[in-house]
Amino acid sequence: MAPSAMVPLVITGLGMVTPLGLGVAASWRRLVAGEHAIGPIRAFDASRYPATLAAEVPDPLDDLPATRPTDRRATRFFLGAVAEAVADAELSADPPGEGRLGVAVGVSVNYLHMGWLAGHWRHRTPDGRLDVAGVVEAGLEPAEGLARRAGETVPGRALEMLGARGPAVAIDTACASGAHALVEACRLLTRGDADVVVAGGTCANIMPLTLIAFGKLGALSISSDPDRASRPFDRDRDGFVMGEGAAALVIERAARAARRGRQPYARIAGFGATTVPGSLTEPSPDGRIEAAAMARALDAARLAPGAIDAVVAHGTSTPKNDANETRAITQVLGPRASAVPVVSNKGHWGHTLSAAGAINMAVAALVLRHGLVPPTANLREADAACNLDYVPHTARRLAARHVLANAFGFGGQNVAVVLGA
Repeated sequence: MAPSAMVPLVITGLGMVTPLGLGVAASWRRLVAGEHAIGPIRAFDASRYPATLAAEVPDPLDDLPATRPTDRRATRFFLGAVAEAVADAELSADPPGEGRLGVAVGVSVNYLHMGWLAGHWRHRTPDGRLDVAGVVEAGLEPAEGLARRAGETVPGRALEMLGARGPAVAIDTACASGAHALVEACRLLTRGDADVVVAGGTCANIMPLTLIAFGKLGALSISSDPDRASRPFDRDRDGFVMGEGAAALVIERAARAARRGRQPYARIAGFGATTVPGSLTEPSPDGRIEAAAMARALDAARLAPGAIDAVVAHGTSTPKNDANETRAITQVLGPRASAVPVVSNKGHWGHTLSAAGAINMAVAALVLRHGLVPPTANLREADAACNLDYVPHTARRLAARHVLANAFGFGGQNVAVVLGA
């Protein structure tokens, strides 16, 4: 059931940490200006890897909330985004013991696991296995390592920072995680399990093991040109560029926001989700399953396809995804599809994986707030299979009433959300 069919829900606060800047204002300003943050990897020597470019969040992170020594980079990103979103929404603290403020966040357990292994590689037995005894002797606590891998510290730390006691949910559906977190937030609010939920996603996975993993899948661009490496919908696209960052959205009942005198960024009109089982990277034939997620979002919102004014696409810059998403959008929007702006932000800040869905939702909300559609960066010549209006080069003014935002994950996870003004 659509949240709007039972309990109208709205977005009243936004927070972002992206390679373009720490905060919504900096990220949005540079996004609509068409800038990108892709360049040679700084975190480690990537010269021996096929993919040597990434979009990294600028250091230092001193302007983000104070964190513990055990907080990982992804946790710091999310705490920064949450702090900004909560301040933006002018939320008051959760009354002690009431547990009415919750957090739902998209994380990636498997990538955290790889990061943990990367930090413990020196402690190995002669035959190459992890030397658990050596890890203990070195003072690296297994319990803390397990907690990092499980991902539960991310929403838990956010609740702790906020002094809240509501639901804390970590979701891992690969690149759809952040969007699924928003869906879960809507369900928590609709069921009455919380009065307000901070939903989002976070990712900090620019590391050797992830380059190897996605390189083996053939998903990464091997271009050495930062201006051409991530080029969604372009004829010469060859894969995505790793990115990192976080986004957080404060979601609450519309009636509660009205009582607080808050003007929402957007209302959550409807959402839909589907899965393409059986393959890690293959989309559905002809985009049918991805189209079904979008169609369900429209049905839940009780909208005809003609009501959609813009699409914030998943748009990874991989050959299969971009062509498949184009087919799916065309199926759903029909003859009018070519007249609807379709944009991808991954040419600006790379593919942020578990944060990508939440970032797309934040961008969709900003499109509605500012009446401005960002450009798709690095698009020079569209593929014949990508025949929609991708807003190349320059941002476009658009008084949008409804925006459709997509998030498609590895393993076939698909989420589509319709936001309304």
